[in-house]
Amino acid sequence: MKCPILTSMTTARIKFIGPNLLPGVEFGRDRQRLPWICLHVVLVLAFLGAGCTQSPKIVKAVESKAIETPAMPAVKPAVSAGEEIEASSYYYYTRSELYKRTGEFDKSIDELLKAVKIDPESSFLMKELIALYLHKKDTTKALETAQDLVAIDPEDTDSLFILAKLKQMLNQISEATDIYQKILQLNPDQENAYLPLGQIYMDADNMDEAFNLYTNMVKHVPDSYAAHFFLGRIHIIRNNPEYAEKEFLKTIKLHPELLEPRFELINIYQTPETKDSIPRIIKLYNEILEIDENNIQAGLELPLFYHYHGEEDKASDMLAAIGKKNMEDPSFIRFASRELLGNKRFNDAAIVFTGMLKGAPEDSTLEFLAGVSYDSLKLTRKAIHHFLKVKPDSEYYKKSIVHIAFSYNENEQTEKAIGFLEVKHRELPEDMDIITYLAAFYEGEEAYEKSINLLNEGINLYPDAVDLFFRLGVVQDKFGQKQACIQSMKRAIELDPDNANALNYLGYTYADLGENLDVAKSLILKALSLKPDDGFITDSLGWVYYKKAQFAEAVSVLEKAVQLTQGDPVIIEHLGDAYQKDNRLEKALEAYKKARSKSKTAMPDLDAKIRNMEEQLNGPR
Repeated sequence: MKCPILTSMTTARIKFIGPNLLPGVEFGRDRQRLPWICLHVVLVLAFLGAGCTQSPKIVKAVESKAIETPAMPAVKPAVSAGEEIEASSYYYYTRSELYKRTGEFDKSIDELLKAVKIDPESSFLMKELIALYLHKKDTTKALETAQDLVAIDPEDTDSLFILAKLKQMLNQISEATDIYQKILQLNPDQENAYLPLGQIYMDADNMDEAFNLYTNMVKHVPDSYAAHFFLGRIHIIRNNPEYAEKEFLKTIKLHPELLEPRFELINIYQTPETKDSIPRIIKLYNEILEIDENNIQAGLELPLFYHYHGEEDKASDMLAAIGKKNMEDPSFIRFASRELLGNKRFNDAAIVFTGMLKGAPEDSTLEFLAGVSYDSLKLTRKAIHHFLKVKPDSEYYKKSIVHIAFSYNENEQTEKAIGFLEVKHRELPEDMDIITYLAAFYEGEEAYEKSINLLNEGINLYPDAVDLFFRLGVVQDKFGQKQACIQSMKRAIELDPDNANALNYLGYTYADLGENLDVAKSLILKALSLKPDDGFITDSLGWVYYKKAQFAEAVSVLEKAVQLTQGDPVIIEHLGDAYQKDNRLEKALEAYKKARSKSKTAMPDLDAKIRNMEEQLNGPR
């Protein structure tokens, strides 16, 4: 079982979408950053001097040079009364520090500018000023100051590095590249210039330049684990796994605590996996967990690896332990949800979540996720088994109810789905979601009166629920209660004037009835302003033009609607009607036949239109 490539871990939110009305269920809204040791140099300008409040956190092997600090001024002789005292740069720097410590950064900058004015050649003060501008997110002034800093000494590599990083931050990549290259010409041993330059080359897919750069880095900085790591990455991209393996092993030798090269080696040994590589893979996973016992990626992949290689007891023990731990730390379950369900690894998800349940048998979140996994695998009975174990106090209880109902329905057990929802409605009579779903099932079975009664029951409980009024209007329309439908849609619009669906539905209803056509057009145009690329709303506008006998306009709008909906048969039929009225009979027949071919249900009226049109064009048979 192959571990996913680590550099393409999913960050997408996970949504389990049910038919039509089932809302999204989201896990791990914020991306979880894996606890790997970072190999990239980041721009942390707090390292620029003693005036900083915190020491920098940089790659261990990259060392910055000591930065000069402003000298304490000599004590001046006393001055007579009224004589102006000339403050020193150190005085203003000290005031700047005091303001910075109290969070008054604008004042801190003002004081530092005074210090720079007195001592314009002080690289220390300029670097402090850059750090303050960056704290204020004023990259323009930070860049201007960095350029002034370099002007003091154009060959000072520390100053050049600051300027290059700012250029890189502002996406001025070409200029940043030139500066990094200049730094390395001046000082080939300056490791912190190799890493960002190499990243620029790799981001541009310029692997030859990156390879040459990191090879040169190894010569000048032989103990750089970062150089070997990125050389390994380049060999992977070039499909040279043997060379990549050597580089990653060198990386680990130089820095035994690193996790990333171990994950890379696991991927190498799994591509393809051999009998000899299995113990090496397990050893690497275990090393990762020894270094970081809370590493979620290894904690997820190792038990799955055991499972698929016949060591199910080890897999079960690991997952049970994780499940028990999850009750205190839910980070694993969030990660597993994104990685497994988000990547549609449903079989793996079922193994993981059911395995975790052995260590946390009362965990409703795990029961829900196990149910989702089996539901996605179309193993309905197993899915329902887990959904039924979700407790009423869980945030996933109602979602489990909905999943159970849809599972029954998808297996052609609609009566069972409805009966189940009716039981839950009696249990939770004021729950709007259950009311909505049960009403939808009634509607699907054409039990319109039951649906209307239930929706009205919901409206009595929630008189400002826009969705209930909208659904009520739809069911009333299907039940032939056109005027009641109009009133429900009007109420939905009163509650939410920007509800595009209600605006469109009311406008189309007026058009279909052939009444209030100017009002209908106004409603639909507003809906289109809210959803300009909605093909069904565009169809409604075309139908208004049709009813107003503006057939050329109707054809133009309906052609666009067909394109937007990628050929909805009802909309194609509308276009055929408009072609016919515009005396474009061959186009009308073509549209009718196309609509017929796309329809999955019987359309007797359309069949009659096709026969009539063929008779008009070819004469009676």
